[in-house]
Amino acid sequence: MLNHDALMTAVLELAVQARERGDHPFGALLAVDGEVVETARNRVGTDDDLTAHAELHLIRKLQRTDRLELAAKGVVYASCEPCPMCVGAMFWAGVREVRFGLSHGALNELANDKPGQTPNGFIIGAAEIGGSAHPAMRFVGPEREDEAALAHEGFWVERPLG
Repeated sequence: MLNHDALMTAVLELAVQARERGDHPFGALLAVDGEVVETARNRVGTDDDLTAHAELHLIRKLQRTDRLELAAKGVVYASCEPCPMCVGAMFWAGVREVRFGLSHGALNELANDKPGQTPNGFIIGAAEIGGSAHPAMRFVGPEREDEAALAHEGFWVERPLG
């Protein structure tokens, strides 16, 4: 059984692995009672699919292996605060708790570091979206935000956020 800190370390490593594979630097995992049930990395570049975010890929893997019911029993760890698309997918999959590293605000700052660039990204947070659902979703974070930002440093210079 892994503790919270070890699970957060694991999901931040998934983000690094995604970047090393040429994908956007995001990772996600599902843990039930401290045991990792499934992991996923962003696959936007690998799959040539702009919806292949880590959280969405995680849900797809669970569904394809007939383990989707575990989503309601565990906690999703995400290297970054999930976008609205991923919040929706996790809600419909039954996820009710998410813990994340990098905040959407910090991601927007990292992704928009070009002088004179118009900010690009969502200004609404996952907690606001998930908290307005019924039943509500719980979002905890940002956690270890400086460490979570490392996988993104310099990545977004030539790439659009998305």
